[in-house]
Amino acid sequence: MLIDATIKWNEVEDRESYPFCLGAISNTTKIDLRSKVTILVGENGTGKSTLLEGLAIAMGCSAEGGSRNFRFSTMDTHTQLHYYLRVARDSKPIRDIFFYRAETYYNFATEMKKLDAEPSFDPEIRHAYGGRELHQLSHGQSVIQLFRHRFRSNGLYIMDEPEAALSPARQLEVIGHVRNLTAAGAQFVIATHSPILMAIPGATIYEIGEVGLCATKYNSLPQVAIYRRLINDHERFIGSILEQP
Repeated sequence: MLIDATIKWNEVEDRESYPFCLGAISNTTKIDLRSKVTILVGENGTGKSTLLEGLAIAMGCSAEGGSRNFRFSTMDTHTQLHYYLRVARDSKPIRDIFFYRAETYYNFATEMKKLDAEPSFDPEIRHAYGGRELHQLSHGQSVIQLFRHRFRSNGLYIMDEPEAALSPARQLEVIGHVRNLTAAGAQFVIATHSPILMAIPGATIYEIGEVGLCATKYNSLPQVAIYRRLINDHERFIGSILEQP
């Protein structure tokens, strides 16, 4: 599986250009990915999705998601980061790679429907996702289909904000699927804002900011602190927020 990802700064001609000017990237050279579950946490705009996108493309996936067999693009907006990433792997073969991106998952489902409509001797792709066309399911139901039917052992799963479509109960279900899949040899790299997914047992958590990537613990995360204050006394907490100018 993955060991690390290194930015080849000696090949970057303009470090002031996007995305290399982002603090999370400009202050990072190597990301340790040896954990079965690596979680990236940070505020909007810090570079979580950019890093995941670069990693996914470097591993052969489309910028808009799917496995390496999906070669489609509705709009070419991805950065050039993948050209400057060197990904180190161990000797264990990766039998499956899938990139989930919440904001483009509809595009992926549309491409799958298009491919299934074309004449082929192969089974329809939707059978690998539980048999139903993903557009016939809610976003959350279709995401759960990935964990229930599509993902398997010895796979690499790069996921950008999977919680965007999932209820708290379904996020807890995801934790169970991740535990079972990693026990069978799978590996996950997840960017998330969800304190539920941040609590995946045994995960390595990196907080992303202007200083780069910093390994941290669950209880030290500001996202966890916010939710804890909200749950402990939501009226007082929300009241204090509303009183601010």
